[in-house]
Amino acid sequence: MIIKSMSRKVPSFGQLLGYIDREAGQEDYTIRHNLFGREHDAVREEFECNADFLQRRKNGTYLFHEILSITRAKGLSPQEQKQRLHEIAHEYISARCPDNLVYGGLHQDKDHSYHMHLMISANRAGEVKRQRLSKHQFRDIQVKLEAHVLQTYPELEQKLAIGKRSERGRGKGEAELERRTGQRPKREEILERIATAYSASQDRDSLLAALGREGLDLYVRGKTVGVVDLESGKKHRLKTLGLHVADQIELRLAGQDAQARSEADVEHEAEAEKKPAGEKEKDAREQGRDTEPEAKRDTQRAARDRPQEKTAEERDMGSAPGEPQKVQIVDEGERVVPDPSGVKSQDGAEAEGEDLSPVQKAWKRGMDEIRKTKDEVQRTITGKEPQGRGGRSR
Repeated sequence: MIIKSMSRKVPSFGQLLGYIDREAGQEDYTIRHNLFGREHDAVREEFECNADFLQRRKNGTYLFHEILSITRAKGLSPQEQKQRLHEIAHEYISARCPDNLVYGGLHQDKDHSYHMHLMISANRAGEVKRQRLSKHQFRDIQVKLEAHVLQTYPELEQKLAIGKRSERGRGKGEAELERRTGQRPKREEILERIATAYSASQDRDSLLAALGREGLDLYVRGKTVGVVDLESGKKHRLKTLGLHVADQIELRLAGQDAQARSEADVEHEAEAEKKPAGEKEKDAREQGRDTEPEAKRDTQRAARDRPQEKTAEERDMGSAPGEPQKVQIVDEGERVVPDPSGVKSQDGAEAEGEDLSPVQKAWKRGMDEIRKTKDEVQRTITGKEPQGRGGRSR
């Protein structure tokens, strides 16, 4: 099984739709995820409307073209294999981009494989931020999906490919050494020792102690984290050894640092409680004087960034010459981003003097209904109210 992802920096939705739909007779396996249109032009307009919400930036991604491919099995009919690939594509979408717009189509132009082409929006439906997956997160999705396919669909006769450790990371000398002598490369031994130390630790201090028992020592140079083999004195960067290992170690170190800061805050609060009332009032006054200039700057900055109110004459005549474009305040601190759709983020109301297209209105109404349904299901299952928009997965 193969999973390939390619990003596009231009909104070429129509071109990719035409490519996906180039093979006739595969309509039964078409995927429309978070889409309401059935025809080619309607689907393209929905993708374009959703892309209008994106923050404009140089070299920003608009969409992803991704491919899921399986080798043909001898024990199943073509229809059975296509149906299973269709199911696998839906499972991939649920794990990789459940809230994005996705359009997919099946191709069978290769004699040895079937493959599903997917067009995925860069942002979740109606959101201004682009969805971002780290390399580690994307690979984790790939590995887990392949393991699920091997376990759930053994009749597809797929072989382990994504989860198999790549040999490309080895040097030619390492591979030749193992072939001639049977000795494993030093890097693999270091990885095993790090994994043993990690599993035997709970925090930063126990991790350093466990690495010492394995004959290793941690070092940090700028943003580079690595280990030193105390026997040979050779240094190994964690990211060179493996991204997964680097993420594990750095998260453990960061978690311990956060815990240490929390403990320091608790100790500081405890010391403050022991002070007499007079000293507490003095500290409060000093803290107020320290924060007053900052609060004043925040007020001035907010006033500067607040859009000017139009006069009645300007509303009648439209935007005045030189007037800045409509803005949408996004929950990102003090950042102000364009709102090309003319839709306010707070209540979804249309901006004054600008109407939405019929397609965009229908798309937003449909997405609102889907969100309400998902919220009701979550409320029924968990008994809790759904979280805010920025912190939940719809």
